[in-house]
Amino acid sequence: MTKPAKRTQNQQISIYIKRQAWILFILIIITWLIDNIWLHSELLVAKSTAIGALLSFITQAVFAGFVFWHTGYRARLHIVNQLYRGQMAKWLLTLFGFALIFITIKPLSAPALFIGFMVMQISHSWMLWRIR
Repeated sequence: MTKPAKRTQNQQISIYIKRQAWILFILIIITWLIDNIWLHSELLVAKSTAIGALLSFITQAVFAGFVFWHTGYRARLHIVNQLYRGQMAKWLLTLFGFALIFITIKPLSAPALFIGFMVMQISHSWMLWRIR
């Protein structure tokens, strides 16, 4: 026999978004320290990592805003539609964000940018795994 799905707790989701903001803050501090103490690259690596992580954080927050706009059984069709809209908005923001970053910000460390982005993606996946 199957169990009904658990209700999504908007308060719990906002707690996880706040935790991701802390991870973003800690990542920025760590890369700043590494850049100052070890690399001496005039904050190029720290700036690039912070920009990549911030882009990931913003796109995840936009997606969460889309998905949790509607709640409840009666809004199930709206929720599914919002999942598709949120995912498309997330991908478009990511693509345009990377394009805008590469066009406007000079000098930039591309590996550090992608590392910051991926660290935030991994932390987001880890937090989703902990919700279940």
